Amino acid sequence: MESGSFKVIGGAAKDTYKLYSKLRLRKDYSIDLYGNFSGIDKHAETVTLKQLMSRDYDIVWMNSIRDVLIADGYRKRHGGGRAKFLYVDRGNVLLNFRDGGLRRLLPKMVIRRGLVSLMGRWLDYYVAIGLEQYEYAKRFFGAGTDVRYILIAPHEEFRILKSKKTYHGALASARLDERQKRIGFMIRGIARVIEEHPELRGVELLRIIGTGVDEKSYRALVSSLGLQKSIRFVGFFTGKELVKRYNNAAFLVSTSEWEGLSRSLLEAMACGLPLLINDNINTVISKKPEATIVREKYNGLIYRYGDMSDFSSQFYRLYSDTKLQKRLAANTRKFIKRFSFGKVVNGYERIIDGA
Repeated sequence: MESGSFKVIGGAAKDTYKLYSKLRLRKDYSIDLYGNFSGIDKHAETVTLKQLMSRDYDIVWMNSIRDVLIADGYRKRHGGGRAKFLYVDRGNVLLNFRDGGLRRLLPKMVIRRGLVSLMGRWLDYYVAIGLEQYEYAKRFFGAGTDVRYILIAPHEEFRILKSKKTYHGALASARLDERQKRIGFMIRGIARVIEEHPELRGVELLRIIGTGVDEKSYRALVSSLGLQKSIRFVGFFTGKELVKRYNNAAFLVSTSEWEGLSRSLLEAMACGLPLLINDNINTVISKKPEATIVREKYNGLIYRYGDMSDFSSQFYRLYSDTKLQKRLAANTRKFIKRFSFGKVVNGYERIIDGA
């Protein structure tokens, strides 16, 4: 279930609905979906909160920390019952608090920690989407919770198209929310690139896909910096149109402060794009062999989080060096083969079948 409104569609929402659609093809069990998925599928069949509370389920599946109170209410209403509870940490809620420093004192962080502690009393399954999440969750929840590691993967429609590129700049695909995505940093970084390389003034360097609570302020920032020709907001896309947008760009850039594992990074790589990301979000995906989502100078470049000079330098390097772009893109196509959405579905089927 997803208790968010999804006025802004993020990777978690898309992944939830895609998994639902795949699992629903099985005939040996039925699935109800709770939440507003109209932004993905206006014909999506969902249940109301009243219906959810009145039905008997074998598994209550949570995709957001916002779901915890609803799940706890369901558990109390059914007196424990037969239902088992599963939480997928796409929002990186465990590590965000662990690494939050002084921000752990913020009301939002305190509330999230309280919800995690509440969930820890009765949670049956915790699913991590990164190796660090997985290792920490095993220590945090202890023996009472079955912790699984299911590495997310791009959906099947994300692939390389046989089409000629008409745009040779960078693409950002993100929820426009400064609290996590730090698009303001990205915009100011482009201003720094142009300041250091004035020959690029008036050249389109960045297209931003997405919508969100800070879109208006981002547009105002672009205008105030005189970057209207350098940065374009192109709207929200999903499905085939999003695949086309990825395929038409030279590389993907992300300036997020944190990610569990960003779906947009995987989608872009599946479409043949190298990445420019920071060290904060270079998620560890395996230790044997040791691997992170980006290997420096192999499938992308990495800048130091919060370092504007390093960001602008790396951005210009990747933008201006077409030979580097091509080499990284070729390696990206090799790297992304380790991700399989079929394996993701199988991972959840094993949980369901064993519950």
